[in-house]
Amino acid sequence: MLSGWDEYHLINKELAELIGSLPDSPLGEIISYVLSSPGKRVRPLILIFSAQAMGGTASRAMNAALAIELVHAASLVHDDILDLGIERRGAPSALQRFGPEAALLAGDWLISRSIELISHYSQPVISAFSSACMDMSEGELMDLSSASSPDDYYQCIFKKTATLFSAAAKMGGLIAGADEVDVARLESYGMHLGLGYQVLDDLEEFLGLDQGKSSKKTSVTLPRIYRGQYPEDVAAQMCIKVIDNHSRSAKNALFLSTGREDMKSRLESIVDEMTRRGLERCRSQKSLC
Repeated sequence: MLSGWDEYHLINKELAELIGSLPDSPLGEIISYVLSSPGKRVRPLILIFSAQAMGGTASRAMNAALAIELVHAASLVHDDILDLGIERRGAPSALQRFGPEAALLAGDWLISRSIELISHYSQPVISAFSSACMDMSEGELMDLSSASSPDDYYQCIFKKTATLFSAAAKMGGLIAGADEVDVARLESYGMHLGLGYQVLDDLEEFLGLDQGKSSKKTSVTLPRIYRGQYPEDVAAQMCIKVIDNHSRSAKNALFLSTGREDMKSRLESIVDEMTRRGLERCRSQKSLC
């Protein structure tokens, strides 16, 4: 469904132009491989739609959207290095194909380019972006330490995953000049979407559903924590309730915000796209209600 929007194709066009400008070198080959892998472009779409909802334009928000996508791509590369990732998006990971040293340097290049792209914006936008990047690094380290409680897990996934969703929505509002209340509501929307998405991702892995990715290492996740206290089906049901709650909270934040209803509707549909289909798979896998 996301591919039906003009903005999705515009993001891919800009990424293709970036790939075309890469140096003809081993590093350029790796970066091209990483950026050419198929993706939903959810985070840059959130940023652009948030900007448009608050009166901004896609063209004004595009460099920030690309910065978000590049740093997300870098985080996947680095995550695979840490987790010994074998497969990513249905293809060999950059780690598997090029080795850890080359993959690490490609991730560093992506982060460096994202800094250049975001440097053209106001200080609040730059600060939101840099804070998210720092949080992601801290979240990755927390993930390595292995969560032992739901609170530990939530702190980890907020920083590791939800912070970039939240920053994308917040930055879109800031770029469009939205007031503090609407920026905060957009930020809340992104946070709840990111939390719900990560719990769902972990639940799918817990239930053995094919996600197009695999790693040699496994993290301690909410379903695994619940499974230590309850039967598997109860643990899965508890996670489904958590995901539903975050989805509702994300949509409620949009409902309370002002701005263009058509763009808010698109942001709401992203919540469904990122959670509903996955929940249906999880429910059908274990006949969960």
